[in-house]
Amino acid sequence: MSKHYKFKYKKPDELLEAARELKLDLPFSTNIDILLKPSTVAGIEIPNRLVTQPMEGFDGSAQGAPGELTYRRYRRFASGGSGMIWFEATSIDPDGRSNPHQLMLTPDTLDDFTRLVIETRLAATEKFGAAHRPLLVIQLTHSGRYADPNLNHHKVFAPNPFLDPIDSRPEIWKDEELEVIGEKFQKAILLAEKAGFDAVDIKVSHGYLLHEILGGFTRTDSRFGGSFNNRLALIRRLADTPTKLIKAIRLNVTDMIPHPFGFGMNPDGIPEPDLTEPLQMIRELKDRVPLWNLTAGIPYYNPHVNRPFDRPLKGEKLPAEHPLEGVARLIRLTGMIQKEFPGLSIVGSGYSWLRQFYPNIGAGVISNGMASLIGVGRNAIAYPDAPRDLMEKGSLDPKKVCIACSRCTEFMRYGEPSGCATRDLEIYAKEYKKNIKFRG
Repeated sequence: MSKHYKFKYKKPDELLEAARELKLDLPFSTNIDILLKPSTVAGIEIPNRLVTQPMEGFDGSAQGAPGELTYRRYRRFASGGSGMIWFEATSIDPDGRSNPHQLMLTPDTLDDFTRLVIETRLAATEKFGAAHRPLLVIQLTHSGRYADPNLNHHKVFAPNPFLDPIDSRPEIWKDEELEVIGEKFQKAILLAEKAGFDAVDIKVSHGYLLHEILGGFTRTDSRFGGSFNNRLALIRRLADTPTKLIKAIRLNVTDMIPHPFGFGMNPDGIPEPDLTEPLQMIRELKDRVPLWNLTAGIPYYNPHVNRPFDRPLKGEKLPAEHPLEGVARLIRLTGMIQKEFPGLSIVGSGYSWLRQFYPNIGAGVISNGMASLIGVGRNAIAYPDAPRDLMEKGSLDPKKVCIACSRCTEFMRYGEPSGCATRDLEIYAKEYKKNIKFRG
């Protein structure tokens, strides 16, 4: 571990020197052409290798339909030039929403999601022409232990001393209830197909329900817990759901929480990653799931693991590691998996902290066979037209990039519609000053 450090690098050599001092392997390329060339995912060509990652806006209606800010956000992503747009976490059940305004896909909101798909595609066509067709992925989820605490079904699959309040006695999911949740996921997958998406992500990350089940080592009284075969059962069933959509999974490859309370961890309890089970899972599902999006950590517990930052949330401490360590960890783990499965399309995460240099690192990563696609979440919100600038100018504007200030996360933690308070002056800078700045 090393001391936390804010991003102050003006030149790529300064960034690379910092990586060398930390003894980190940070691939780098001065030629970013590989990012802008077309690629193929499950036989479908996409215009480039740049991915907009799923980042909740919490600006839907009470029924879960996209709101006007939702439409605005995805039009901006599409006209910005991303080759793949991974739509934000969308609940499959009212009790599974983490926020009263989280999107939710149901028969009642199907027409609204269909409109969202149409408007997103139209925005891309109007800017780049009909040949530029981004792949649209919808992420389906149930928030599980992180469902809105005002809901009646705030439950956990297995108690976790690292994630649960001290001396808490959480309610436990019954197997029969999880069967119903599985059926709701399957119905939502079919609705996603009707809405016109290209792919569906069965979210298995960041502590939400399916990921919690996957890490349920201690839940030995459930047919979904204990053994690896049991813990994968529900995910396996969803991966087998008949649909024309490309199947995708956003997967936590490591939780950075000691075993047996964290997935993808050394079984001896040492707080270090172990990819044995993530590799086993991908090996079993790879013929059914050709698209994977890899991440790590639990945002509510160790947010620096999946999104290295300069400024923590109010009231939280800086982590005892340099953000480059978090970036390099994600690159290394993703690279190990991509090299094990070179035929799979794998999206790498954690690049936003690198600011204007993320395309160079991303190009180096892809050139070294360590990922197929490069995804950004916070930077996409701050700088939705970054791919277009790369196409037209060959570089990014340092005055437009994400500065890893955590304000977009602050919006979410306070239950407000989320966006970039630093770069999106039209809406979110004003909202931050009015609703967030003086809280806490």
